[in-house]
Amino acid sequence: MKQKILVILLCGMSVFTAQARGQQQSDTLVLTLPDALTIALSESPMVRIADREIQRVDYSRQSAWINLMPSLDATARYSHFLVEGQTVMMGMIMPIPTTFMAEANLTLSLPLFVPALWQSLSMTKLDMQLAVERAHASRITLQNEVTRAYYGVLLAQDSYRTLHESLELSKELYRQARQRFELGLGSEFDAISAEVQMKNLQPTIMEVRNGIQQAKMFLKVMIGLDIEQPLAIRGSLFDYKDVINSANSLRFFSVENNTDLRQLDIQRSQLEKALSIQRTQRLPTLVGFATYGYQGVGQREMELNLFPPPAPPLQTEARRDWFSQGLIAGVQLNIPLTGIFTNSAQERQTRMQIEQLSIQRENLENTLNVQVRTALNNMDTAAKQVEASKRNEELAQRGHQIALARYETGLGIMLEVQNATNQLTQAQLSLNQAIVSFLNAKADVERLLGESGF
Repeated sequence: MKQKILVILLCGMSVFTAQARGQQQSDTLVLTLPDALTIALSESPMVRIADREIQRVDYSRQSAWINLMPSLDATARYSHFLVEGQTVMMGMIMPIPTTFMAEANLTLSLPLFVPALWQSLSMTKLDMQLAVERAHASRITLQNEVTRAYYGVLLAQDSYRTLHESLELSKELYRQARQRFELGLGSEFDAISAEVQMKNLQPTIMEVRNGIQQAKMFLKVMIGLDIEQPLAIRGSLFDYKDVINSANSLRFFSVENNTDLRQLDIQRSQLEKALSIQRTQRLPTLVGFATYGYQGVGQREMELNLFPPPAPPLQTEARRDWFSQGLIAGVQLNIPLTGIFTNSAQERQTRMQIEQLSIQRENLENTLNVQVRTALNNMDTAAKQVEASKRNEELAQRGHQIALARYETGLGIMLEVQNATNQLTQAQLSLNQAIVSFLNAKADVERLLGESGF
């Protein structure tokens, strides 16, 4: 009976484990490079912050338009005498019968000729262009970083695959060496040497496996995924062989689409517009206005001795009076007489900033040209390394086959097979590194040229 219960428990645990593994596999997010870029451009905090900046600038542009609209203001005031007031009339101090005063005003104003407001509208358009360009720059930078992170994962996975294949070769070699030693056909040294080579690979493989997890976590951070999200990267570095063959299309380039240059151009336009706004401070402004007022006064009952006796005192009644102050409309002209002198220093400062920005743009353009040429040279070097590594990998593969055949027929020694295995592994790792170097250099060129896939 106990044995039956134990069997049932074991079966239940195995079913639960299988279901858990199936659930984990179904939750795993499988990504290609286009998938990673799509998620990054929608979920990355960098992109979301840039989009919020565009919204903020748009609200600022809307507020600038509101300044051109008529403005209507209402004011009201009420005051009550807590202590009786007094006044002087005909040399006599007399109390004031007023108990409260109230007034309400409605004022309408409309800018008829205010050049600075019209110029500020053009400035808000430039602010929006700059915000959009900065958002575009954020996306290009994010695309470059995600692409490089994706290639880093592929490099770690392909390196792990290469080392794992080398480990399998070492295990097979150790099995043969051990079998030969037990049959008296080989030396114990060959068996020990093969076992040492096999075990030396295990720490490296574990380190590379850990590197894969770190590369995936970095990629998750870049594209805005949860760190705990299971992730699988589809593909291999060898899927990009066609990209390496088509590198000549980038030979003729222009850096005019570089986002940093475009931002400097917009900033120059902003300074020129700011100079125009400063010049408008010399011009007169004309504003139309209309005001309507309504007033109320309250007084208490009292006797006023306006004349000396025997003249009777003047009797006042308690009352409240409300009356209109009328509707007034007109225009207000403001001519800045001293503006031609007060703004000249600010205009000189702005012109100096424009000159500084022009020098900065020229220097940046030269720097970008150097960086692009350097990246293109890195692409050339990496492409040549890829071709050389391919040939070297083919030779190492052939050499490993020959060494293994010689050892199996008794014509070779264990050391030849071990050296051939190490050379094959190193050739494959060098090929992976050369491909990644080319892809990273190509991604840098696209970033410098302002090219994007969105």
